[in-house]
Amino acid sequence: MPTISVIVPVYKVEKYINKCVDSILNQTFTDIEVILVNDGSPDNCGRICDEYSKLYNRVKVIHKENGGLADARNAGLEIATGMFVSFIDSDDYIDSDMYEKLLNACLKHGADISMCGRYNVFEHENVPLFSFNGTKVWSNKEAIGNLLTWNNIDSSSCDKLFNRKLFEDIRFPVGRYNEDIFVMTMILYKANKVVHIGESKYYYYQRNNSITTEEFSERKMDLLDASESVLDFVSKEYPDLKPKALSFYYKGIIYLLSLLQSEDHKNSYKANYKKLKRLLLLNINNVLFSQYINKRRKLDSILMLTNTYNLYYRK
Repeated sequence: MPTISVIVPVYKVEKYINKCVDSILNQTFTDIEVILVNDGSPDNCGRICDEYSKLYNRVKVIHKENGGLADARNAGLEIATGMFVSFIDSDDYIDSDMYEKLLNACLKHGADISMCGRYNVFEHENVPLFSFNGTKVWSNKEAIGNLLTWNNIDSSSCDKLFNRKLFEDIRFPVGRYNEDIFVMTMILYKANKVVHIGESKYYYYQRNNSITTEEFSERKMDLLDASESVLDFVSKEYPDLKPKALSFYYKGIIYLLSLLQSEDHKNSYKANYKKLKRLLLLNINNVLFSQYINKRRKLDSILMLTNTYNLYYRK
């Protein structure tokens, strides 16, 4: 049984996949199985995955019909045998000592989850995110509170190492975007402790056509459902964290509206625009008086409701 199972969903990334997989195989900690899930990729990714499995005994390959990121991760979870499990997006890469440091942090602090900071990788620079000096150890409740306010942690699965038992009864929602947001609060809730090593070890490549950087589309509205599910869960399990959960929900509304500010988008997605604007209007007092929403987002909200957002940013 390997110590760590690394699950890599693969779809239309033949330009990036070698750098990703090589960064996993070249880890200083080597007791790792790598599960490459070819999610029906129409390019050469399936062949590349098979070549890795022929060269390395610890590489497993799943070939399946395209079902999306969540479905691919779930397929990997079904065959993962490691004590710990991790997820890497196939256009990203990691530092050579990431898993050594994350595993040592879990073992040292008796934690079910460890995490690191990330670098957002742009063409000319790498911008660190969620990095600091030292180590932070949180209870599950503290971790959830920090996630809701983006305090050195967000819902991404890719910069974290999980005890595999946390996924015994949890799977990513198939067919939904923002799949991490739907499940991360529940996973943190099941953990005994969460430790953050402070260092940025994960490199998140910013592609213009990736799910997280594309313009508004109907599927982006899954963020609203995901934020509502987080609000419902936190309100039930930790009522004192509800103000933070509400701010998390409001920020989702503000973000979606920010993608809809062009006249073309407003006309193309009229029903979505009206729904989001109505939700913001109903909650505007809570948004403006929330201590967990910064002044810029509060100003954005006012400008959106008064239809001066574009004018404001053209100055």
